[in-house]
Amino acid sequence: MRRRRLVLFGIVLLLGYALLCGAGGVFVAEAALHPGRRLLRAADPKQAALIAERYEAEIEDAAIAAGDDTTLRAWFLRRGGGNGDVVMLFHGLSDNRMGMIGYAEMFLNRGYSVLMADARAHGSSGGDLASYGLVEATDIRRWVESVREHEHPVCIYGFGESMGAGQVLQSLSAKPGFCAVTAESSFSTFREIAYDRVGQAFYTGSWLGRSALRPLVEVAFVYAKWKY
Repeated sequence: MRRRRLVLFGIVLLLGYALLCGAGGVFVAEAALHPGRRLLRAADPKQAALIAERYEAEIEDAAIAAGDDTTLRAWFLRRGGGNGDVVMLFHGLSDNRMGMIGYAEMFLNRGYSVLMADARAHGSSGGDLASYGLVEATDIRRWVESVREHEHPVCIYGFGESMGAGQVLQSLSAKPGFCAVTAESSFSTFREIAYDRVGQAFYTGSWLGRSALRPLVEVAFVYAKWKY
């Protein structure tokens, strides 16, 4: 009788674990691909305009159409009497262009013009799905082409932070034509950041996502590939 109970308990435990990994994988996939959208506040354009004025730069709205006709939006800060180069800034997950305002001021102070873009599915840009560089690599190349066409800079540089860093590195395969890029705190692969994020949810390191909850991560990948 005791052995039967242990077997039954083990079966229930395994079924619960399978259910956790299945349902959890779907939840993780949807949450990752549909990150929280941080919209621009009414005060944000005013703050950006004040910084632009401080460095004798003009600020204007910029927009491009991505390859899937998604509208991507940004600010372009054109530095008066600058060095003729442009730095393009790419923000982190669930943030928007304002997350890079400190870097924008730093580069304006050194004579660069600056493009502050909202990634797809972030800020004021269109799109419902964040692909962590898979599609954004081509988006970045289109931004570079647009800036080159309209501004004729000597050099265009890419600067990304966290998710933006991963995207700007992946954009190199699309040959956007940067003179150089800087990646601050990039993830190495999407799978690696998945292990980290799962661990963060339980206040552990990435070891949890790599071990006990690895099936959950695998379900998330399979589900995302099947649905999207």
